[in-house]
Amino acid sequence: MATLTATKIAKIAHEPISAAHIIPALRPWRRRLTLQRVFFWCLSGILCGLILASIVFLIARLVPWAAAPYWAIGLGSASTLCTLAAALWLRPSLASTAHTIDERLSFHDRISTAWELREQDSVLHRLQRSDALTRLRQYTPRAAISLRLSRSRWLTLLIAAVALTLLIALPNPMNAVLQQQAAFQNQIAQQVKAIDSLRQQLEQQNGTTAEQKQQTDQILKDLQTQLKQAKNQTEAQQAIAQAQSKLDQLRDPQAANRTQAQSTAATSLQNSSNPNLKALGNALNKGDSKAASQALQNLSSQLSSLSPDQRSQLSQQLEKAANQASQDPNLSSALHQLAKAVADGNQSEVNDATNAVTNAMNQAANAQAQNSTINKATQSLQQSANALAAADTTATQSQGQQGQQGQQGQGQNQGQGQGQGQNGQGQNNNQGQGGQQGQGGNGGQNSAGNQQGKNEQVFVPGQNGSGDSTQGIDNNNNSVVQQGNSVPYSQVIQQYSQAAHDAIDNSNVSPDTKDLVHDYFDSLEGQ
Repeated sequence: MATLTATKIAKIAHEPISAAHIIPALRPWRRRLTLQRVFFWCLSGILCGLILASIVFLIARLVPWAAAPYWAIGLGSASTLCTLAAALWLRPSLASTAHTIDERLSFHDRISTAWELREQDSVLHRLQRSDALTRLRQYTPRAAISLRLSRSRWLTLLIAAVALTLLIALPNPMNAVLQQQAAFQNQIAQQVKAIDSLRQQLEQQNGTTAEQKQQTDQILKDLQTQLKQAKNQTEAQQAIAQAQSKLDQLRDPQAANRTQAQSTAATSLQNSSNPNLKALGNALNKGDSKAASQALQNLSSQLSSLSPDQRSQLSQQLEKAANQASQDPNLSSALHQLAKAVADGNQSEVNDATNAVTNAMNQAANAQAQNSTINKATQSLQQSANALAAADTTATQSQGQQGQQGQQGQGQNQGQGQGQGQNGQGQNNNQGQGGQQGQGGNGGQNSAGNQQGKNEQVFVPGQNGSGDSTQGIDNNNNSVVQQGNSVPYSQVIQQYSQAAHDAIDNSNVSPDTKDLVHDYFDSLEGQ
């Protein structure tokens, strides 16, 4: 025995069992441990992602959140990728692999010791490494390191997946709100685009000064910003109303008076026998300052050939026109100045008065153009406000119709009175409102009335003035009706149904009420 042991020790002592033998033996175990870590960590990341996505969709059911699906996908993907990256980054080293093998296979630090003493070359160290490797070869990484999930982990993943699936599949009550918001934003984008087109049109419009164009454009530009920031219909309408108010402040309140003054002065001058004054009247009527200036220049050149009486006559006509133009102080003053210059025959004063008349006409034309620009902008903004209001009304009606789907069948028993007898049989015939017939049922004590059928007899009121009159009570109103005849129910329902449809369609009641009445009579016809 001693000889065999000595021979074995001598054989191991001469074998080159060094670090070069330890590292290849540990690499398969390291790869298996890395795979196990990646697998389990990724599953944990997926579970965390499912939970985060479920939380996001749960929040989206409480508040309108259009980006909830993107956040759910992003958080789920980020959670999985982060755990994968962490598992690869923190993959086990050869030293940690040795420690893990010792713990899982109960090697009592054989592999760790062999790894730590891998550089030692004594016979004892070689014997230790040989023993560690011999023990390690008895196991395989696949069998020793399992990738199976525990039942609790499988159950947790399943619950998270089912919860997320239900949150995605079940109808979200906030979707209607999101659709309404999306429709509102779409309308806002359309109106912003329309305002931008209006700004370009006003920029190219002639007749207004650069300052006036800049003021109008700034108001419209600010309105575009406010519309983009509006969160609901009310804020958008308020922004449009404020912009209209600011535009109205830019109006020239005297524009209408100036136009009227120019028109009355033109009418007075057009009746003159002097061709130059008549031409001036035509120019004033058309608002043509160039033609007016030319007519006044011709008048100025004519003065030297006129007698004092003729100049006085022209001056009186100009004075009359000036008095007619009293609504425009500038034009009236310019015509008075021209009348005095014509009477005096002063050419320089005539030239000054000509310039004054031209300036007054230009001011009136500019005010008219500015008001025309403001009118165009205001009308366009009003169209935008109407479009937003119409879109909001359409969305509200659509939501109301959807809400009626869960109320089908309501009102089946409306207009039908259920009489209940106390000591015997009792019957009441009550005339309903709006063409509906009130019915009383027969029954004994503590028993309800019988249900109606197609052949049930109903009360049909007679014509006014025929038969005996009976007193009936209709809710809050007392009325006297004539005694009628009893006919089968099926013979009168069509008539009453048509009368109700016609009455409700021609009234101003809400669409919800119309649908309710229609459904009620449709249900009666099907009985």
